[in-house]
Amino acid sequence: MGETGDRSEGSRSALQELVEVIDVAARLAESLAADGLLQRLIDAFRTAPFEDRATLVGAIEREVQARRLSRATEELTGQAMHPNPHARLYIRSHETVVPRNLLERDELMLAMLSGMRVSPILLTPDIHAAWVEGTREALEHLEPTARTAVAQLLREALVLVEEQSEGASAEGRTARAS
Repeated sequence: MGETGDRSEGSRSALQELVEVIDVAARLAESLAADGLLQRLIDAFRTAPFEDRATLVGAIEREVQARRLSRATEELTGQAMHPNPHARLYIRSHETVVPRNLLERDELMLAMLSGMRVSPILLTPDIHAAWVEGTREALEHLEPTARTAVAQLLREALVLVEEQSEGASAEGRTARAS
């Protein structure tokens, strides 16, 4: 009977351990379920394309490691890192060749007209700041030849705008003189 008693105590001990493990697991599951930010992160990860996941996790790990290092050394270095609410994990690439027929004069004129018509909105202070940041970042992604082409086209556009403004001023003077 002593042997049976030992088994009984051993079984009860194993059962108690199992109950404790289940209790800890239940508390952990409740804690994780109550964390809304963690749930958002998991949902975003689940919806990410499978082939992107390793890169995304690597970027997050790298940034968290840099932040932890920054926190540990900011008193010594006087430099601190902060989360960037505008950070992006994806970059856009434009590798497709634009068919020549899409670059016809009328299509180009309509595209430029559409872009120029929204330009006053870009001068709204909060939108303008975002436009400056976005444009600066976009320029960082351009190769030097494309950046040079953009500069040339913008200079030419400025000359055309000034010509148009001067022509409108001259027409106004002529109309008032008549």
